[in-house]
Amino acid sequence: MKRIAMLTCLNATAICSSGGCFKAFNNRDKTFEIYKGEDVELCAFFHCNGCGCDYENDEAFHEKLDRIISMNLDSVHKGVCTFPKGNECEVIKKISERLEKSGVKIIKGTHQ
Repeated sequence: MKRIAMLTCLNATAICSSGGCFKAFNNRDKTFEIYKGEDVELCAFFHCNGCGCDYENDEAFHEKLDRIISMNLDSVHKGVCTFPKGNECEVIKKISERLEKSGVKIIKGTHQ
């Protein structure tokens, strides 16, 4: 069974219901098409710690990533909110780099 998570932007939570992400996952649609016919466990749905996050010194941030890494995920899908207008923020880049170094595949996209 594949184990995945979704990463979204904290700032987007004010306007986003996350319904599009979950609908695409449940229907194995859009970027989740790659899992058609497979057993997949959605293990986490998490957010960055915001644009002002001091990535290097934020203990809570690193604790969250340690928990995500400990889940032994196959991949993390980054929501469209993590790259508005095609530009990925530095915090999302740092999260992606850390997860990739731990062996987690990063997939750009959920319901777009």
